[in-house]
Amino acid sequence: MSDENGISIKVAKYSGTDRVNLIENNEYGYCSIIKATKQILDKLELENKTSTQITSKERIETKLWDAVAVREAVVNAIVHNDYTREASPKFEIFSDRLEIISAGGLPEGMNENEFFEGFSIPRNKEIMRIFKDLDMVEYLGSGVPRILRTYSKENFKFSQNFLRMVFPNSEPLYEIVQ
Repeated sequence: MSDENGISIKVAKYSGTDRVNLIENNEYGYCSIIKATKQILDKLELENKTSTQITSKERIETKLWDAVAVREAVVNAIVHNDYTREASPKFEIFSDRLEIISAGGLPEGMNENEFFEGFSIPRNKEIMRIFKDLDMVEYLGSGVPRILRTYSKENFKFSQNFLRMVFPNSEPLYEIVQ
């Protein structure tokens, strides 16, 4: 939580659908985890382009990803990451999706059904408390159900060591508006 620490949090951007052609690599770590979280949210908001379709009756705008779901996933990845593994959350932007990866998999004693139902076992109780004090989380287990309002359970990939959330880009309607 200190202003200077050893936590390296990266946001990478690739020109394709794999991790081969890296075109941008931003470092948001080594500072307060609160500041880093806000910087990551700002970066992803900037990357969340809007496609626009102009019809005979109206203008329809669609973002690449649901902003509320992405915010929940970013905060969850940072708050629930297993920092004892010396691995930080990673945020990767591909031409067809956003991937958010946190270390640690599901907390011990929790299964996938409980995860999707909104049960919460904070891995980092002190980080959770600070985020709660700053009104960045509710500490109610509502984040995953909020993500599931837009994305399906298939967008989550679990392993013993990692949890990956995949947010596919919405289909462009017409043109990308910067």
